[in-house]
Amino acid sequence: MSKQSRRDQLLDAALAECVDNGYAAVGVKEITARASVSHGTFYNYFENRRQMLDVLIDRETDGYLEVLRQAEAEMTRPVTEESLRSQVALVTAELLRIALARVDVAAFLLLDVAGIDAQALAGQVERYRESGRLATAILANAGADGLIDESVSLEFAGQAWISTVLAVIAPAVADGRDIGDIDEAARILTDALLHGVPEPSGGSAQATAES
Repeated sequence: MSKQSRRDQLLDAALAECVDNGYAAVGVKEITARASVSHGTFYNYFENRRQMLDVLIDRETDGYLEVLRQAEAEMTRPVTEESLRSQVALVTAELLRIALARVDVAAFLLLDVAGIDAQALAGQVERYRESGRLATAILANAGADGLIDESVSLEFAGQAWISTVLAVIAPAVADGRDIGDIDEAARILTDALLHGVPEPSGGSAQATAES
């Protein structure tokens, strides 16, 4: 087995243990037993259990960040209203799919990690900020092409986008709520982000954020 494969094997074992039992109950002994390797093997790849956790969280969150990076890199210019709507919906749907494909892992990342210690909390805050920055970069292309009013804070809009996605994921991973069709959920979130929250059926006023 290659060094990378062995490292991933240990990370997979650590993730499974953390999901099943919580980080506080997981030690090197439990991780190596689950991976079926010797105790000393762990220290060939990680300094200690805490350093391994940082590596694990980075690995598990990178998939979400990569969706945002790739979307920004592949945007066709000039951005049109249709292409922006399509891109936001596609990215939103993909982020939801990643989380809902492994609900137990998403629950660990979203609900448990920040409570491990101050370092873990700071790391999660920085990951949120990074996802917001990447979302902002996507919207900035549309702003540069005249689709978003200059009065709109793109930084705030990017953070709002990520926060909205997290608001949908949280109840799904916390208590197993079914969000229904992912593409439809993404379409609704996209409409809310780009045109404001619509009025309830029968309302006479248009959404204040709609333009």
